[in-house]
Amino acid sequence: MGISTQHQDRPLALWALIATIGVLGVSGLAGGGQFILAPSGRLIGISPTLLAGSPFDSYLVPGVILFSILGVFPLVVVYGLFRRKRWAWPAAIAVGVALVVWVLVEGAVIGFGKRLQYPHLIQGVVIVGLSVLPSVRAALR
Repeated sequence: MGISTQHQDRPLALWALIATIGVLGVSGLAGGGQFILAPSGRLIGISPTLLAGSPFDSYLVPGVILFSILGVFPLVVVYGLFRRKRWAWPAAIAVGVALVVWVLVEGAVIGFGKRLQYPHLIQGVVIVGLSVLPSVRAALR
């Protein structure tokens, strides 16, 4: 029988959005999970000294935020996008904005140029950009 017409009539931009947010969700779970398991940062190879001047003594709270806001939430949004739920459109924009805010706050706390900040900043902008495309919006109505 093959792929159903419901899956075939999704625009390429929607598939790109699903993939981009899905990658973020998986990496958010992995990164946040590593901080939760080892709040010292040793699993990722970063020192707690980067947190000097921040409100955090360890990576536990940032790990929980990363795991939930940039891990679990994006995967819920992927489900909504795939199932074409109306709430998924604004939620996808929220994911992109959350990622941009995360990177900017991270940059303010530990400095810019660390790890994957610039690729994640670009990823956040791409998520918002894909989300606002007319073809994506129309596919989710």
